[in-house]
Amino acid sequence: MEIQEKIDRFNYLQKKSNLQDEEKQEINHLASEFLAITKQTYDKTAITYSQVNETRMMDIVVEKINNLFETAKRVLNKSIDEMSILDVGTGPGRDIKYIDSKGVKKVVGLDNSEGFIELLTELATKKEIPKDSFVKGDMLNLPFDDNTFDIVRQNASLLHIPITTKGEMLDKAMQENSRVLKEKGLLYVSVKKGEGVQYIDTKDGLGGRIFQLHTIETITKVVEQNKFKILDIKEETEERNGNNINWIYIIAKKI
Repeated sequence: MEIQEKIDRFNYLQKKSNLQDEEKQEINHLASEFLAITKQTYDKTAITYSQVNETRMMDIVVEKINNLFETAKRVLNKSIDEMSILDVGTGPGRDIKYIDSKGVKKVVGLDNSEGFIELLTELATKKEIPKDSFVKGDMLNLPFDDNTFDIVRQNASLLHIPITTKGEMLDKAMQENSRVLKEKGLLYVSVKKGEGVQYIDTKDGLGGRIFQLHTIETITKVVEQNKFKILDIKEETEERNGNNINWIYIIAKKI
């Protein structure tokens, strides 16, 4: 099947209320294919992605990170220099640099793209980020012990993980977020608003990637069913290249 046929089939299965065992296997297999396609795109376009996103959205990123830390200080009763943070899907290092500049105790960025890991290695060599501030890994199987971090940040990263079956894909990623967080730790999530899975080429040299779009209901469900209480949820619109992108932002506490 062509990619759009696979997406159409996936979206059909995703809407079904009761999947048969064979259909469960099929939807998870399709999701794995989608993840591989997106990873290949990031591997090929890492340098372009870094150039395009070095300053784009930086004001929004700074605002969201600062707000997250203010919430964390209040909820965790800790100062920033006592906090550890995991940045999942960290990309080329822009956000690590800013988070580290805030004086956190420890920041670790995780990404599964060889292209981004090469860029992060270059930044560490130049001493623009700490040498131990990134690791190659999979958000479906985080390479960290239980109860390691005060904050897990999923900024525009979970949106690549499709919703499939219980304990798989997005549900699995959320379980991993909970597992590595300390008691009462905070989870930050940003996803694009919409419905179903879509193949999107943003036409800025980044290539086609596959996105799981969310309604308030779908993202709330997966967050709350994995031992989190939502503290703040917002919808905002970003104008990019003449198009509007609708985002959903969540801060939740592990319970």
